[in-house]
Amino acid sequence: MLEPEDTRFQMVGARAALLSGPVAAAIEQTIDAIENAVEKVPDFAFDLSKTLVETVCKTILADLGQPAGANWDCPKLLKETTNRLSLLPRNFPNAGPARESVEKTVRGMLQTIQGLCELRNNHGIASHGRDGFADRLGARQATLAAQAADTIVAFVYRTHRDALSQSPGDRVYYEDHVDFNETFDRENDPFRLGSIELAASRFLFLADPIAYKTAVVEYVSNRDDPENNGGQEEET
Repeated sequence: MLEPEDTRFQMVGARAALLSGPVAAAIEQTIDAIENAVEKVPDFAFDLSKTLVETVCKTILADLGQPAGANWDCPKLLKETTNRLSLLPRNFPNAGPARESVEKTVRGMLQTIQGLCELRNNHGIASHGRDGFADRLGARQATLAAQAADTIVAFVYRTHRDALSQSPGDRVYYEDHVDFNETFDRENDPFRLGSIELAASRFLFLADPIAYKTAVVEYVSNRDDPENNGGQEEET
């Protein structure tokens, strides 16, 4: 006889995307709260799912140096975020039709978010308050909202994180640039102060983030320039 499987809802896509970079505690805590709400207090899942999408979009926009407008609603946030993302792989051939298809998918995601917002406004209990005896939606509907948020967050955040690993945004993360860090550390001695020792790249990142970003941008440019042989000198 088959053992019963764990049916507890999990935001697999969002969690995987979050692990692609430094873990943002606010995002992780919201994911935890959604998973618990779907099972225990379904009403909260609508509010929390919307909050997760908004938080991720605002995080991406801040990373790119494009702060969200104070009055942007959830669909506006997602639209402005996806407008600033590279929706296709780099150097994708015949990108026009593919980009159009992805944009159609994004528009469908926007419609999903709009439905999510309406569910939240009409049936969420955390933001507006309701009649204490009003009919309530259950775990099945809450799961739909959570799944929609999971899919959207997984797509936009992973796309964003992939782009940051290639080229730094306005907000730079040391962990995103392993290749540069290793190269820089091979070419420079570590920083030492008494018993404290820091890798040269880490010291530069902490002491002068702007200089660190400039060095990363130059490294990426040289690496990706075919006439520069991938940033390596040709052997004679």
